[in-house]
Amino acid sequence: AFSFVRESHAADDVVQETLLRAWRYLPTFRGEGSLQGWLMRICGNVARTHLRKHPPHRTSHLEEEIPALGDATSHSDLISLISSMSVEHRTVVTLCLILGFSYDEAAEILEVPVGTIRSRLFRAREALVSAIKDEASEHAKAV
Repeated sequence: AFSFVRESHAADDVVQETLLRAWRYLPTFRGEGSLQGWLMRICGNVARTHLRKHPPHRTSHLEEEIPALGDATSHSDLISLISSMSVEHRTVVTLCLILGFSYDEAAEILEVPVGTIRSRLFRAREALVSAIKDEASEHAKAV
């Protein structure tokens, strides 16, 4: 939920609404996919609805709210790069690269074709590599 909305209080609201909907619609779960995928799809739908009603005011919440792991500077830089992506790219990066969902599972969660997942992830990786190269060249110029 946090990766979708990028604010801890909003993520709490999204999780709560996700669990309420899951409880309410549990009898409709057919078991054709994973329960985790079904819950992520509900969470994504709730988050998109929340973002339409309450657009984020700023993007720096990630740096403030996610504790640094390892090298704080590189972690902060990576968070900044990911948070600057479009919602579609950030969501696919979160599902596939961070949470470890397969392309098929991510496609099921987001209710899009697998090709769309592959395309978004490809473009997101390209954007990350480009941004990292740009940052490295700026750092080299400064030194």
